[in-house]
Amino acid sequence: MSEEARQLARCVVVIPALDPDGALPGYAAALLERGAEGVVAVDDGSRPSCRAVFEELEKLEGCTVLRHEKNQGKGRAMKDAFTYILDQPQWAGCAVVTADADGQHSVEDVCAVGRTALEHPEELTLGVRDLTLPEVPPKSRVGNRLSSWAFRTLYGPRLEDTQTGLRGIPWDLLDWCRSIRGERYEYEMNVLIRAARDRIPLRQTPIRVIYINNNEGTHLHPIRDSWRVFVILVSGLGWYAASSTLSAVTDVAAFWLCSEVVFRPLSALYCYWWSTLAARALSSSLNYTLNRRYVFGGRPSGRTLLRYYCLWGSQLLCSYLLLLFLEWLLPGIWPTVNKAAGDIILAICSYQIQMHWVFREEKAHGAG
Repeated sequence: MSEEARQLARCVVVIPALDPDGALPGYAAALLERGAEGVVAVDDGSRPSCRAVFEELEKLEGCTVLRHEKNQGKGRAMKDAFTYILDQPQWAGCAVVTADADGQHSVEDVCAVGRTALEHPEELTLGVRDLTLPEVPPKSRVGNRLSSWAFRTLYGPRLEDTQTGLRGIPWDLLDWCRSIRGERYEYEMNVLIRAARDRIPLRQTPIRVIYINNNEGTHLHPIRDSWRVFVILVSGLGWYAASSTLSAVTDVAAFWLCSEVVFRPLSALYCYWWSTLAARALSSSLNYTLNRRYVFGGRPSGRTLLRYYCLWGSQLLCSYLLLLFLEWLLPGIWPTVNKAAGDIILAICSYQIQMHWVFREEKAHGAG
């Protein structure tokens, strides 16, 4: 086979499919002709009228069809395909490319993403579309712009297309992808969030924008699935807000007890200092535990603990200075109110610092 014909050499293509049309077998055949090691299609509970499509796929040499009796969702379909691929010794070391069954991903773009995944075995490759083009449906353009902005704000990486289904997964990241939660469309967003948190680079490869009949073939429910993806996108911030609120209540209550009872005989300067220190010591242990377990997903280690308390010390000093400043700026206000106002400002800054530094784990996916 010529070099041109083997553009997908050492790549396995995964296609989750629900009620596909008759073009899918030809699409799979074209991928195999380009040298794909195999095509794994997942029948995710399609209608009986689509049975002929999957029977035709099974006739293709190199194409495997996995079946779900009932619809279980795109995320489950992909993870089942990953499990099947990992069990095939002849495919060890291959890159895996996920493609949609509705014709949105050209064969050439699948080849480009596959090659990029092979060339960059420690990165997750995303086939990104230019969603500013006029042929993009308004709901897709607006939804993707909003999700891209939110992802950048909450998790750091700047992604042009957060909803692309064309992705290249190196072999060493395949088991990592299989472990990520999510059964339906939210799974793909979960992958991006975990990649950002685990410091797995996201490489973006431009692909064509293809919408057939204004994207009528998609099975994405515009309200239900968009809401599910949005909830997943902001879940980290929600858990952080809950953790911060609980810790802040503990902190303010401890500060009130110390400033009004324990250290009240001292001068204001020393009373505020020792009250702030005692309150922070109590609330920080609670905040660290909650953030590590439920917000940022860090593993317990001396490094994260040291980083957290470096941040804690800085916040302690800033909280104290902010309290003195607000006392000077707003005389007559109850000190506990001034402290709470200053800590809200610090909490907003702390989220980004904890995500990008405190709980950062290089090579957390365990590649190798």
